[in-house]
Amino acid sequence: MGTAAAKIMEVMNRDFKEAIIQLMQHPLILKTPINKLSLEEGEIAYDILNELIDFSMDESYTLVDCLQMARLELALGELSDELFIDRDVVIAHFRKAFYYLDKGGIDLSMKKWAELISLRTVE
Repeated sequence: MGTAAAKIMEVMNRDFKEAIIQLMQHPLILKTPINKLSLEEGEIAYDILNELIDFSMDESYTLVDCLQMARLELALGELSDELFIDRDVVIAHFRKAFYYLDKGGIDLSMKKWAELISLRTVE
């Protein structure tokens, strides 16, 4: 990686860490259900979560990374719905969450459901 690319990565890592700190230090976002946040708090949470997604790299995700991205997208979908953001945006966040779950190897197909149910009935 060249010097310029290394500097960009350093800035992105710092911004990512700052967004995490901002989220962790917010008095309500992590302690309050999304549907109980005020409009202002919801908008702040939406901005922070969007920053976290923007700063996340989509290169070599591990299963944990995929689950974390799915959590962020699910929260953004719920916030988008609560903030009355365009339905297409809400749907896009939920679809991205399912994309990350699939990418992480979480099989949500009906075929998998049938397999797991058949295992239960054998017991």
